[in-house]
Amino acid sequence: MAKNVNKSEEKKTAAEVKSTAAKKTAVKKPAAKPVGRPAKSAKTAAAKTTTKRAPAKKTVTIDTVCKKLEKKISKTKAAAIKSKIAVDIEVWGFEDGSNGKMYVEVNNGAVTVSPHTYIEKDFRVSLSYANAAAFVDGKISLSALLDSKDFYAEGNIAAAVKLASIF
Repeated sequence: MAKNVNKSEEKKTAAEVKSTAAKKTAVKKPAAKPVGRPAKSAKTAAAKTTTKRAPAKKTVTIDTVCKKLEKKISKTKAAAIKSKIAVDIEVWGFEDGSNGKMYVEVNNGAVTVSPHTYIEKDFRVSLSYANAAAFVDGKISLSALLDSKDFYAEGNIAAAVKLASIF
């Protein structure tokens, strides 16, 4: 069986054959990629995730310790104290090497915690920052704090015991 071939198709020139082939190949090419960022390789993606910055470390000051200590105080237990008791507290050895002073006062049930010294104190306490931070964060009890070697107290012991009851 012979095919009927149109003679006009047989006599196509070389130029016509090339242009027809070019059209066919142009159709077969994949679409061009959009212009923009180049695709990330797995290496670059992994490198970017490992270079995240650590959060900035907060500097702990005597103000920070005062705020935490104030939250730790039981307001209902403090309301039961119907006299005036004040303690001057010195905290030494902060992370930056500094020292700080603060006071706690209970006056007829009202509690004041402030980062200043207190002249009319009933007793004075000196302790390390590590112990102060552990106490206000709830990691060490008051009795364990009193037993530590980094704790010093002097003054009216009866007032100290009364004030200790609010923690």
